Amino acid sequence: MAKKEKAKVVVVDEPLTEEQEKAKLEASLDVIHLEQNETLESFSQGIENSRDDFYKTFSKQRKISNLLIPIVGLIMAGSFVLFLAVKESWGKIVGGVIIGITLVGMLAFYIFTRNKLPGKSQDYLKNFAISSNKYLVSKQEVKEPRLLFKKRYAVSEFLPDRVYKDVVDIASRNIVDFNYKEHAVQMGEAALYKAGERKHQKQLLFVGRYLSFANDLHFEDRYIINIHKKEKVDLPTDFDDLVVLKEQNNFAVYGKDGANFTKDLGKDVVNNLLSLDCTGALLNINIVVWAGHTAVYLSYDDSIVAIPLDKKLNAASYQQLKKNIYDILDILLEK
Repeated sequence: MAKKEKAKVVVVDEPLTEEQEKAKLEASLDVIHLEQNETLESFSQGIENSRDDFYKTFSKQRKISNLLIPIVGLIMAGSFVLFLAVKESWGKIVGGVIIGITLVGMLAFYIFTRNKLPGKSQDYLKNFAISSNKYLVSKQEVKEPRLLFKKRYAVSEFLPDRVYKDVVDIASRNIVDFNYKEHAVQMGEAALYKAGERKHQKQLLFVGRYLSFANDLHFEDRYIINIHKKEKVDLPTDFDDLVVLKEQNNFAVYGKDGANFTKDLGKDVVNNLLSLDCTGALLNINIVVWAGHTAVYLSYDDSIVAIPLDKKLNAASYQQLKKNIYDILDILLEK
């Protein structure tokens, strides 16, 4: 009699609903919906409390480490002398035991500090990302702000802008999206690099805040608008196919030869951009515009690009950063 074959059971996963897909995506990006009640004072005070707690732990462990290193060195040296110099067996036993206990103690201390400090540092970094961006989006016209904490930019997202040549690597963090005056805006921290002169060396091209949004303009090619300080940093480098259409003092417009940027961008937009100035922590502004896309590169000094650890938060720089963001958005979203 032939064996009866067992029926195969095929498990078919039910397709995810739109809400389930959205929840899955938000979980993968660690999406945080930002409250909009952060003032400069509450942001500054909260960060200082958090920074102080983290830095106290860091300083305490560094002091303990600095104290233990010479002590452990002396103990180890004495133990080796005892182990080698004393011919009797007890010398070797005592020396060996001391060496063993010292090594175990060092390992235990390393494991304890390794587990404790990174946890505190990650908590501090996330708290800083949330608090700083809560402050930046605390504005009446901003709607539905979200911090995409685990999202990172790819080099490919910057290549179409053609502001910097030969970009080979990028570092990014704290990407936020929100609606501003009925426009979807994305904002994040980024650093762009090109290959250095030596092998495996990288050279910084840009570091600061990057903003991007869609526009409804219609013209060919692209424009690069640069506004800089007297000391020029992070200037655009990818304009081999462009010419200088207008240049005065700290302001330059690059575009195709014969292009009418005043007509394409709007006279009021151009005049208002001309009124911008790089002061304080703001080092340089690069704005690239092509049909359907606008991107803004805001270069800042360490008071913005570095997270405060051993120094207090520079609240005035963050106040300026917030003003810069909305001054530029208000101009560019006019057209």
